[in-house]
Amino acid sequence: MSDIFLPVILMLEHDPDDRFLTSTVFEEQQYQVHLEFLNNSKGLFSYLDECRRSNLPYPAVILINLNITPLDGREVLKQLKANADYRHLPVVILSESKDQKLARECYALGASSFIQKPDALSGTSEKIHNFFKYWFETVVLA
Repeated sequence: MSDIFLPVILMLEHDPDDRFLTSTVFEEQQYQVHLEFLNNSKGLFSYLDECRRSNLPYPAVILINLNITPLDGREVLKQLKANADYRHLPVVILSESKDQKLARECYALGASSFIQKPDALSGTSEKIHNFFKYWFETVVLA
């Protein structure tokens, strides 16, 4: 698990480059959170079940790559929102897609946000900074 004194951002991301970029920006910015990576959808539910069984804090925010396996991001989102223990958790969907229909579908399934992944390294840092500022300086997390 993770350091229980820092809020946890749980990122369901299979792409090692995206994981590396994200962790690098978080380290450079010295954000006071613990960034935890999982590389498949089965691991997410195991992680959350362990939190529930052990009375550990749930992640403050869950980031899900839409193209994760074996279940895709939409199916993971459906299952999270169908579970009374997990439906309160903020879930942010990450995708390369610019398709507004896809974003609407994710919102209808209960996503808290839908973020298009930046297509250049320079945009990555700014998007992560904006994400962090919004989720940890603007909103109130349970």
